[in-house]
Amino acid sequence: MASAIFLLALLGGCASEPPVRISAYSASGGDFATAGVKTYALQSSNVEPQGDGAASAASARWLDDVLAAKGLRQAPPNSADYLVKLAYATRPQAVRVRAECTGAPESACDDVVPQKEWFGRKHYVHALTVQFVQRSSGALSYQVSATHADRDPAGGAALRSLMNCAFADFPMHNAERREVAHCD
Repeated sequence: MASAIFLLALLGGCASEPPVRISAYSASGGDFATAGVKTYALQSSNVEPQGDGAASAASARWLDDVLAAKGLRQAPPNSADYLVKLAYATRPQAVRVRAECTGAPESACDDVVPQKEWFGRKHYVHALTVQFVQRSSGALSYQVSATHADRDPAGGAALRSLMNCAFADFPMHNAERREVAHCD
């Protein structure tokens, strides 16, 4: 009986999904201000797989939808309050990445600790980072990152979910980190 309970506990641990990790950074040391109508222009998008224009276009549409729901309005790049940079990638979990944070302290750049891979089943890390850069000064104002590990090597399905997680409580407080079970 005890061995059956142990086996069920072991299988239950294997079946559980790791949490989504979300971290935020505000350059001013305070909270990122979105009071009033703020405008943005999507400056760049780096979405894997490289060269997939459809994936980049879809991610830009999703980002536009999320930001509109949060009260931000799209504007031409020469008049927008913020230039927004979007980056998304999927990598094997066993590969460690030292994130370049462009003005954010290293502690704001989240990474997922590798888990032991049982029975040869690989895990993949899906990472989303969205940066808001002040158009007038070029300074980083706000960055939000979300990461999640699962067994999907393509990772296309995780992008929208990670975007929902990153903007669920937008804007988060400076240097805030949290873990959530999932975002829909």
